[in-house]
Amino acid sequence: MKIAVLHNPRPADKDIALPDDAFEEYDSNETIEAICDALAALGKPEPVVADRRLPWRLAEGGFDFAFNIAEGEGRRCREAVAASVCELLGLPFTGSDALTLAAAQDKAIARRILSPDIPVARAILVEGDPDESLLAGLTYPVIAKPNDEGSSKGIGRGSVCPSMAAAAERCRWLRSRYGCPTLVEEFLPGVEVTVGVRGNGAARHILGLMEIAASEPGELFVYGVEAKRDWRRRVRYHVPPRLPAAVLDAIADYALEAYCLLGCRDIARIDFRLDAAGRPVFLECNPLPGLNPRDSDIIIMSRDACRYEDLVRGILLDAGQRVGLFIG
Repeated sequence: MKIAVLHNPRPADKDIALPDDAFEEYDSNETIEAICDALAALGKPEPVVADRRLPWRLAEGGFDFAFNIAEGEGRRCREAVAASVCELLGLPFTGSDALTLAAAQDKAIARRILSPDIPVARAILVEGDPDESLLAGLTYPVIAKPNDEGSSKGIGRGSVCPSMAAAAERCRWLRSRYGCPTLVEEFLPGVEVTVGVRGNGAARHILGLMEIAASEPGELFVYGVEAKRDWRRRVRYHVPPRLPAAVLDAIADYALEAYCLLGCRDIARIDFRLDAAGRPVFLECNPLPGLNPRDSDIIIMSRDACRYEDLVRGILLDAGQRVGLFIG
């Protein structure tokens, strides 16, 4: 079986006019090589760049299946592009379909789909110049995030705004830098937990739960780009999270429900944070979780329960079973 590993590589030379984290979502050679090595036991994997030539690359490549980790190019719907091309060509692929990928990419849309079934923080979407009368309706501090970016792009300690004026200024800065609307959410002061979910239908299950904490207790912690890049020094991961069993059960239940409501397939990572009362609140869903063998969250949380190679192969096997194709 010939397998196309769809991806967007990080460019060797960055355009200095772009933000420093412009290509944070894109994959390293290390990740692509590790995935191909893992899939070699099931077929013949071949890296395929998901750029504007993707339809021709797939049509001419004689592929039987696609392993999709492509982040895409463009704006709000970019993660849906590779999946849409596969659907157009009738090529089965791993992971969620175009609708789920686009909906999850847009944080405001994902919140709207899940609420009220799953708790979300109070928030407003700022699409142009911030309207301070709308910002005045929130309780401060708040956190301002690019609405349709991933990999914590545009998010750091400066994202937490103590006042309406600070939030308005942050919205203007994000708009000028990323060119997309800003989601302004009331800041949740509690523990952050990320959840891996795998499988489909009745076989979907929790892959793992992981608490993400600052290495220095007591400091204001935001799991942003700077923290992720320097995770060995600035972050401590706790598997399982240091929380009561009842809270962990609630988070796991919400994760499975979110996976279902958003239409996720095969694998996803879903993030939560506790509010001041210790209740879990949905942050976002990533249906294309990073698969770097060393430092991706979903790999770290599942390391003791599942070998990397088995996880990657399992994603393909689950997708094959879902579409009725025997792989192996």
